[in-house]
Amino acid sequence: MNDNRLRRIQTLTELGKERDLDWILCMFPENIFYFSGFRTMLYTRFIGVLVPIKEAREPVLIASYIDKRLIQEDIWSPHWFKETVLWGPSADYAYKTHWDALKAYLAPGLLLGVDAIQYNFYEQLVDTFPGLKVVSLQQEILNIRMVKDDDEIQKIKAAYRLAEEIMAQVVEWLGEPTTEAELAANMTRAAVIEGAEGTIFPTLVSCGEKMLAYHSPPLPRPIKPNELIRVAFGPVLDGYGSDLLRSFCIGRPPEEVLPLKDAFFEAQEAVVEMLKPGIDSQQLLKKVEEIYNKKGCLKNWSYNIGHGLALSIHEPPRIAGTDQSVMQENMILAVEPSLGCPPHGAFAHCDGVRITADGAEWLSTMNRDLVII
Repeated sequence: MNDNRLRRIQTLTELGKERDLDWILCMFPENIFYFSGFRTMLYTRFIGVLVPIKEAREPVLIASYIDKRLIQEDIWSPHWFKETVLWGPSADYAYKTHWDALKAYLAPGLLLGVDAIQYNFYEQLVDTFPGLKVVSLQQEILNIRMVKDDDEIQKIKAAYRLAEEIMAQVVEWLGEPTTEAELAANMTRAAVIEGAEGTIFPTLVSCGEKMLAYHSPPLPRPIKPNELIRVAFGPVLDGYGSDLLRSFCIGRPPEEVLPLKDAFFEAQEAVVEMLKPGIDSQQLLKKVEEIYNKKGCLKNWSYNIGHGLALSIHEPPRIAGTDQSVMQENMILAVEPSLGCPPHGAFAHCDGVRITADGAEWLSTMNRDLVII
């Protein structure tokens, strides 16, 4: 393992020692990838990373026979572990079920840390290992992932570069009659052709008042002139995603939107200017509140500034409401203090930002205005 990969396992092991655990089991796809490098397209059969805390042995990747070639051959997303275990129903496998594989490591009466498991799995776990106690580490593991290492930062930057490259083509696509669904499909297709593994969230295109349902899907609705168009896009490269949102209008935008646009950019830029290690969410929220109150649009704001992102679209910190998170160096944030504008929709851009030792670095800079076509 390289230094960053080894550091991840060491940090997890230290967490286990603090909690006096015997083993830690990670089953959440993002955590399996974060701690082992392994990914598959479907997680419908048991896959887990099992990390010893008190025993002097290597962590192990346990997966089903279906993923044998992904594990044994360098096809895609190769794992980093020395030890792997495959289970399967045929005579080729010593372990017929994942429970058989887990029995080679776990025992009754142990203290097991887990990231996120379903209740029926929990019931089967304690039935298989009588006296075993389970401790949830979901939040602690999210906190470990919150500060990014150099490898992660470079991958996220690459994802943002691709996002901007594809977003730059939206003006051309909007130059012809099109629908929300067609525009979203064109963007996703273009990203995959350029090497993306897909998108970290479904590509979102909404026009007019529909955009007030922020996560509504693109529909086969014609994009009309003189109404706001919101495009949110997040291609994934090597497991890491981006979150880029831009606003467009074909023709003349609604007059009511223009003062909100100016207020939004003032607030977003003020947030990024404030970002540095030690600043907390409440300080950032207060600053945005002051700006929107001064601009007369506080009622249009939902007290949300943004969120972390990397392996999934919404990761800690969530800079909203009563959140008390303190910013740290090498956090990656999506900054988007959106403003609603019924019946015309909403105005927002979303940009990626990395917190540095003494400030912040923009990861997306293109089209820092409403794009009028």
